Amino acid sequence: MEIACFAIGYLAYTLWKEGSITGSTLSDALLLFSLSMLIILNYAVVGRNSSDEADTTREPPDPSGATKKEQALKYLRVLGKASSGQLASLLDIDVRNLSKFVNPLIQTGIIAARKEGKTFIYSLRDAHTYLHTHNRHNPSEEDEYEVHVELPKWQVKLPKEGNMLGRVALDDWKLGDFLYLPLRKHAQKGILVSGASGAGKTIAAKVIVEELLEDEIPVLVFDYTEQWQRLLEKNTDDGMLDRYAEFGMRRSSKGFKGHVVQSAPQLDELLTSGVTIVDLSGLYDSAERVGKVAQILDQLLEYFQFQGDSDDLRLLIVVEEAHLWMSKDVPKDAARFLDSAVRLLRKKGVGVMLVSQKISDFDPAMRSAMNISILFRTKYEGDLKAIGRILGSEISEVIPKLPVGYSVFHLADVGDPFVLSWRPTYSEP
Repeated sequence: MEIACFAIGYLAYTLWKEGSITGSTLSDALLLFSLSMLIILNYAVVGRNSSDEADTTREPPDPSGATKKEQALKYLRVLGKASSGQLASLLDIDVRNLSKFVNPLIQTGIIAARKEGKTFIYSLRDAHTYLHTHNRHNPSEEDEYEVHVELPKWQVKLPKEGNMLGRVALDDWKLGDFLYLPLRKHAQKGILVSGASGAGKTIAAKVIVEELLEDEIPVLVFDYTEQWQRLLEKNTDDGMLDRYAEFGMRRSSKGFKGHVVQSAPQLDELLTSGVTIVDLSGLYDSAERVGKVAQILDQLLEYFQFQGDSDDLRLLIVVEEAHLWMSKDVPKDAARFLDSAVRLLRKKGVGVMLVSQKISDFDPAMRSAMNISILFRTKYEGDLKAIGRILGSEISEVIPKLPVGYSVFHLADVGDPFVLSWRPTYSEP
């Protein structure tokens, strides 16, 4: 750069003293023009390199507090609980900075903390604690959820008697009428529960199971995460117990009769012993998980084929992680077998509840065969399009806005789909 400037200066001086550099006016003009262009190009290249160097040496921005809080919630959902050191390590931050991310979640009742020695143990409160936060309309903690919203107006005739599942949601997520549904009548025809992880699917499924157990209907659960084993213990979460009154529930939690097995249950015990939980947490391969459930379903089909048809609900089967049946890692005929099992068992008085993260993977005929659809929050475009085709664009637009613990509830016998706020569980969440 400096050399080019010196050359132009020298040529200009020569031109002034001698009248010409090359002996030709045109050549002199072209020479000066070429040198000027070289200086401009050189300046542009140097400027860009300097900018690139500055970009590479600039420290990357720190993740926002909101992102760290979201990561903390995801880790606690998976782990159940974590110490201060463990959580700080997972978030890749100094343990001394952990409080600024978790304290707002503790203050709003989303995370529980207890001191053990010199450290704190953090755990995620029940999904309904989110719901309580949104009922207080506190958008500063959960910006992604819409606090002010107008829900679609629906024409629905709610049953006057039955099992209490929750309360119908009104505009701005306020709580309206109680939903009573006779599950003995409707659960046999199939239930599909879907939504993103952490949206409240398992809590809703537990509410349905609790209500059926109260009616002395046996339940079989395929459990991959050991969450369902808490059904045997009473709820000790003070935050949830405080919310019982909102749903007309006595402040009296309880666990339910049942047992946990590691292999195929005995059928005589299955139909008489409350809830039977098949613990599949030791299986990690999708094909192995699906194969184990398919084996037990096949045994049930063999047993019930010799039983008469029934309009009375004899048994409810809960299949968690039902989207695994559509995975590329499992045989292609697995989904067809599941669909066939659901239809055949229904005739024998056996209802099936599928709990899945996605519904768009399921065949439309299978989705339509499920009498009750419970749709929790998701942003997955494939599911939103499928919901729009089935229930209309107004409902598909509501789905991404749902707070945790709220779902769209659709039962053809009742009328239009509506938004439901699910009651807390009696058992440990």
